[in-house]
Amino acid sequence: MALVRREERIQPDPDNAAHVRVKEPAGGSVALDLTPFAGHGMEPTARPLFAPVRERDGLLVAYDQARQSIGFETDDPAAMAAVSASAEEFLREVMARAQRELRDDEAVRIARWVSDLDLYAAVKSVESLVNSPADRALLSLADECGWAVLFDHVAIRCGTEERGDGRRIARLLCEGHGYVASQLPPEQTYRFADGWNAYPLYKLLTNGQVLRIFLDESATGHPVQIIQHWNRVYGYTAHHLALRCTRRRGREREAVPLHEVVAALADRGVDTMEPTGGYSEGLLEQVFTQPTRNAEVPVEVKAQLATYGAGLEQTIENAKLIELVSRREMGSLLARQLFALYGVEYDPADPLHSAPCYTYFLPAQAAHVIATSIAVA
Repeated sequence: MALVRREERIQPDPDNAAHVRVKEPAGGSVALDLTPFAGHGMEPTARPLFAPVRERDGLLVAYDQARQSIGFETDDPAAMAAVSASAEEFLREVMARAQRELRDDEAVRIARWVSDLDLYAAVKSVESLVNSPADRALLSLADECGWAVLFDHVAIRCGTEERGDGRRIARLLCEGHGYVASQLPPEQTYRFADGWNAYPLYKLLTNGQVLRIFLDESATGHPVQIIQHWNRVYGYTAHHLALRCTRRRGREREAVPLHEVVAALADRGVDTMEPTGGYSEGLLEQVFTQPTRNAEVPVEVKAQLATYGAGLEQTIENAKLIELVSRREMGSLLARQLFALYGVEYDPADPLHSAPCYTYFLPAQAAHVIATSIAVA
């Protein structure tokens, strides 16, 4: 009701008091469920390894220790059955390039940022951050602007529905890492018309940081759906790391609007694709930057993909992206009540204490950004 009173385009849903509706540009409306996901606070397990980092080598050592300290997809032979040997070579080259090119100040900034996460999100984030100057540009920019950069979500390419890959990794994260699926049935699985399936998972840390994992797979009967081929070439590295920025305004915390983040990154030479979510009054806005390309995809893989006649031999080179997200923040009174549900005392001065009005993914927008993610740069 606080939203409805402030925003003319946000309407109550007559069928559900927990929903609001917003009008799409085409004239239809989209319902957003504002019910928080159920869970309880867990420790930020990345801190002991990453907080002490003071230089590039320290970051890479902490990363190796994190990968070995808890179960990952690579520890499950069934999960790795369809992943090519080139996937491990791809990751080795990403880390070797970081060893050659990453500056100490960039490494410290990355380590400081991931130390507020759990080990799973930290490992996936390090792999993503060291592989893309665009990601690191946002962390640097935020320091200059006084913004807090928050982990919004990370998307993992899991393979195919036929092999049960998405469910397998969801089970790993729930049983081994403390993630939960939403208690709301519509938010437990997304299925898109182009054969892109996704399992969203959630976790709240005791420091207030919310972690979202988006597990992708290709649906049964969709042999040209790119996810299964990305998984074969890149394994379980992130398809994208989604980051968002907030800032203090007086006693309140607010989202940095997406257009402002995009403009600031453009000044640093970071280009973005077509944004979506402008109609949601800032409840959720999203855009991808241009993909980081990988020209070292094995020739035999590209030749096989070319037989599909769908341009897959080019889109397979889209190694990863950064997704920029903006989520509208609650006022401090509501934020305090939200965090109380999880047993965390809200502090508006704490940059990790972000309280978005809408915490899930919006399928209508996810379909849009997914489509742009396969564009050839």
